[in-house]
Amino acid sequence: MAVMNTLNIAHTGLKTAAYGIEVTAQNVNNASTEGYVRRRVVQQPRAPTRGNRGVYRGSGVAVTSVNRSIDRNVVARTLEALGDEAQARASHESLQVLETGFREGDLSSLADRFDQFFDSLSELTMEPADYGLRQSVLNAGEAFAGSLNRAAQATVDTVADIESRIEDEIGDINETLEAIQALDRQISESDAVQGPADLLDHRDALMEQVAQKIGVDIEYKANGQVNLFVGGHAIVQDVHIRELTVSGSAGSLEVQLSVDASVVTVTGLIGGELGGLVAARSVAQDTGDSLNTFAEDFADAFNTQHALGYDRTSAVGGDFFTFGGSAAISFALDTSLAADSDLVAVAGAPSAEVGDGDNLTALLAVEESLLFDGGTKASRDFISSVYSDLGSEVRGFEIDAETYAAAYSDLNSLKTAISAVDLDDEAVNLIRYQASYEAAARVVSVADEMFETLMRM
Repeated sequence: MAVMNTLNIAHTGLKTAAYGIEVTAQNVNNASTEGYVRRRVVQQPRAPTRGNRGVYRGSGVAVTSVNRSIDRNVVARTLEALGDEAQARASHESLQVLETGFREGDLSSLADRFDQFFDSLSELTMEPADYGLRQSVLNAGEAFAGSLNRAAQATVDTVADIESRIEDEIGDINETLEAIQALDRQISESDAVQGPADLLDHRDALMEQVAQKIGVDIEYKANGQVNLFVGGHAIVQDVHIRELTVSGSAGSLEVQLSVDASVVTVTGLIGGELGGLVAARSVAQDTGDSLNTFAEDFADAFNTQHALGYDRTSAVGGDFFTFGGSAAISFALDTSLAADSDLVAVAGAPSAEVGDGDNLTALLAVEESLLFDGGTKASRDFISSVYSDLGSEVRGFEIDAETYAAAYSDLNSLKTAISAVDLDDEAVNLIRYQASYEAAARVVSVADEMFETLMRM
């Protein structure tokens, strides 16, 4: 019956307009909600029906889904930029503290203590037998050794702090991955009309956290789920996840990804804050290695020359400096020497007269000896290169952080422009859906009057 079909068509119009008003109200109420993505109603004509005479008649309108206004490519690029920025920033912040302690010009810096030590040796040439000047050499040597110890310990502490942060972050990241897994299961079971928009918003926020922590590549699937990859290894796939673990000892901690019954090491593949921490650890370890190289080679050269001289008792000079397994941390004055300035071997012969300083001149020459980098750098230059290399790394990470932050800001602004709620647009939509509802209601009223007329007839 034509009148009944008209009523059915009007009913679909009322229902569709009601969906539109509902979605518009949801958009308006969440206009300032962080992470909320604007919804839009997707509608299409219902399948027509064929009448007895072969004429097709319309069946009204249907809401097929309530979609979010997003550009998946923009979202993926935004999260990639977020991971890059977080990686550079974490590296910069972790190393900046270490660099501050090494900065030249600081009275406690290693370079200054090194200079003061050789200055004290130079002053000793004025009167090699003078007790006070000899004691000044020992005091300067202890200060120099202490500065080297602190510098080396700072690199070890930096590595330990970084690895502690990595271990702390792993648990939180796994919890976030589990939350994404739970949401993916809900999304796969969601109503096709209402759509899992709120669930998708929540998952986007969690993906942003993961991208910031470890950097990810995103692959969207037709069923609404996503796959997340780290260095080509899937950590989220369909409704399955792979958790991160840490292994190894202090100074060699590795980040691993569980794969079936085994694990894959991804330490060098992760990005985000954890990738930045890993990069900072590498720089701190390289700096520590350079300090150990300096301690070993300088001590060996200085001790070798010291052993060629004679002390105030006419005995051959012993070790001036000593070191153990971790050369820079254990670097110190020889215990016996530290307790007796007479053991400073500055004389050139066992029978030399008091005041002889022939070996002292040779000891001073160690300062300019090309001991490092294949015989191309003297001790002071090598220390400076340790500082400058660290400074260059810090500045490089700072520039990267600024560059990636700008890229992220631009992409995030684009994402927001696509996804954010525009209250002016929603006001127009509200008027449009209201008019549609009123029109459909009027059709119902007319069809009802027609039906009553028909019944009276």
